[in-house]
Amino acid sequence: MCCIFGRQVFLKYFHVEQLNIAVSEFARRVAACQKYVRGFTARLRYATMKRTARKCEEDMRQLNDIASQLAHCLTPEQQKYKDEDVKRHEDQLRRAEEEKRKADENRKLEEKKAKHEQKENKV
Repeated sequence: MCCIFGRQVFLKYFHVEQLNIAVSEFARRVAACQKYVRGFTARLRYATMKRTARKCEEDMRQLNDIASQLAHCLTPEQQKYKDEDVKRHEDQLRRAEEEKRKADENRKLEEKKAKHEQKENKV
């Protein structure tokens, strides 16, 4: 005995067997349909993600181009600071050269004095 749509149906044993076979075949086909639908939706998601990644990559490339162009442009205030830094650096180099020249002159004077003293000591 089997209940279908609220009614009792009396089936023979081979009818139950046929229904079980039909149900298992139906379940196999449903699983195959689910597999194809899931594959299709996965391919759609992947294509969307790939498209989004390409767009992000292009946007980043454009942003990088804009940033590199702006890096070469200085505001007047930034240019003033840059000029001050260059001048300060040149002054430091000039002072270092002067100190080196003075140190060399002092060393030469000391050497001359030492030689002169040696000559006086010999005489």
